[in-house]
Amino acid sequence: RQESEEEEVEKRNKKPRTRTEPRTKNRKKSGSSIVTVEDDEAEGTQEKAAAPKHKEIEIQFAQEAAQEAAVATAETLEEFKPSEAVLGFLAGKYLYPLAHKSSKFPRARWFCRLCEYHCDNLAKCREHYLDTRHSRLSRTKEVETTLYHLPRPNKHHLDCLNSLLATVEKEQGLSTSDLNIRQAVAQSVHSLLQEHIQGCTVRLYGSSLSGFGLKFANVNLDLQITADQKPHLALLKALEVLHDSPEYLEVADEFTAKIPTIKFMT
Repeated sequence: RQESEEEEVEKRNKKPRTRTEPRTKNRKKSGSSIVTVEDDEAEGTQEKAAAPKHKEIEIQFAQEAAQEAAVATAETLEEFKPSEAVLGFLAGKYLYPLAHKSSKFPRARWFCRLCEYHCDNLAKCREHYLDTRHSRLSRTKEVETTLYHLPRPNKHHLDCLNSLLATVEKEQGLSTSDLNIRQAVAQSVHSLLQEHIQGCTVRLYGSSLSGFGLKFANVNLDLQITADQKPHLALLKALEVLHDSPEYLEVADEFTAKIPTIKFMT
């Protein structure tokens, strides 16, 4: 009976198509690249039909959550059982009913396989899948699933990618003169800080050292100090010296970051 009701809901959501022309694909060929222009009318229709269906399920979910709360308030021995539609809705959000009760969470009836989180009721399930952490992990999972199912690139794809990378490297890659300029910046900062922080060393690292980077990439500098010096005092002194120097502009600290950093421009 539930399946027939769902079919009726789907029929109501689907709008009749008035177009009698057959759906076609227009293919344009330009050089070695083939561009396919899809007729997106069907996709638009599906999206419009999916929106009210999703809204109906959410309304049904809210109603069943209220019914479950009423059953729990009445303190009856009868256990509320959600409909198949709600079960499918929650499964799409990685929430599944517990097959066996957890000894650690005896009141829990649901389990999120994505976050490994227990939920007591439908209201808690909704609170959980709207949570920022669950949403972030859900998006990450979707990206991983999409990437996993992507077909392997063929020779045409690899040739196009190689051509693109070669063009980017030629137009935006770091040249020998760019690397020399970055080395000069490192030497300038090294000479300045060495006057105020005894025994310190400033060296390049990252793309500015390896040359595997682009012209607009930042210059990464590493401040090395001796074992008897305290890192936080060295950073504070470096910040003060760079801030007072006319050669460096927009000096700012990011000491609360995972790796304490001083940013500036030359």
